[in-house]
Amino acid sequence: MVIYMRVFSGRTKNKIRFAAFALCVIAAFVCLCLLNGTNKKERESDASRRWKSGRQEFAHISVYMSPEEGWTENDRNTLVSGLKMSFQENSITNEKREDNSEGLLKDCFSSEGVMELANGKNTANAKVTATGGDFFFFHQMVWLSGFAYSDNDVMKDRAVIDKELAWQLFGGENAAGMPFKINGNTYYVAGVVDTPQTKEEKEVYGEINRAWLPYSAFCKEYQGNNTAAMGTGGSGITNTSGTPGTEEKTNKVPITCYETIMPDPVKKWAVNLIKEKLGIENRKMVIVENSERTDFFYVIDNLKEFFYKTAGIQPVAYPYWENAARARDIKRELYTSILIIAVIYPVLLCIRVIAGIYKMADSKIKKRMNKKHSVEI
Repeated sequence: MVIYMRVFSGRTKNKIRFAAFALCVIAAFVCLCLLNGTNKKERESDASRRWKSGRQEFAHISVYMSPEEGWTENDRNTLVSGLKMSFQENSITNEKREDNSEGLLKDCFSSEGVMELANGKNTANAKVTATGGDFFFFHQMVWLSGFAYSDNDVMKDRAVIDKELAWQLFGGENAAGMPFKINGNTYYVAGVVDTPQTKEEKEVYGEINRAWLPYSAFCKEYQGNNTAAMGTGGSGITNTSGTPGTEEKTNKVPITCYETIMPDPVKKWAVNLIKEKLGIENRKMVIVENSERTDFFYVIDNLKEFFYKTAGIQPVAYPYWENAARARDIKRELYTSILIIAVIYPVLLCIRVIAGIYKMADSKIKKRMNKKHSVEI
């Protein structure tokens, strides 16, 4: 660069420097805008921000696991009990509701599989997400009709479907309360949701219709190999009763995604506690702290693995919302890299200008001092 610059005159050099400075500043500004947009989408999907009250810090943590782990509701209950015990041991209480331990933790779990839904002669295959806990608090959706079912519902016979499935089964989006069948058993549409609107979610949502069903109902209806559970196959989960829809002796489908919001009094305390309780070493599990995804140092740390993100070396397959978040992670890391490179030249140029101004001022001061001394002599 130095040899190249010697070819030009002083004015041309200054013009080149100014053009390079302007391009770098524009690139940095564009990257900052793109980062802000990406981070805004991430913050909207961070359930801990919706749960947080006052100054108490909470973390939103996701655990993705292979069906081979055979993780069940009993494992979830054991984990929750262990977490609450740790809260008591560390004197952690909810600032707003100190007498209510439930205010310290909120969680949900899910798995996936493909089922056939029918309404008379209209039938459609759909990727069904089995949900438990406060799933719809963690995953905010746009409701076109109706509303979400609750984990506290006595009858587990309601489901949520997306608008594409509603059109195929009922010929419209206003399908709340309408009946349909799975394996000959009747269920009712609790609500219809819009398909994802963000670019990342659209790309990973897939073309197949989607539905959401209570976990117990899913286990009752789901038959054959769990070939679609979080995109993996061969788990061999079957309905051993021999009769579709019969709850008796029905095997539980493995939980493949667990999410929780919990206090994080010290950075990384929550995620380290989850790792300790699960004992994830040598287990087919991946833990993600969603609350940290927009943190600058988290992004920089993840840059080390930038070229391995699409290598498929993880022991689990992710649901569409995590794939969308990972797509945003890659964009965030790319924008951050360009931003860092773009600000290097302006920073160095500013340092050089400041050094030049200092040198000039120092030279003038020395000249004045020399003149003063010569007059005195």
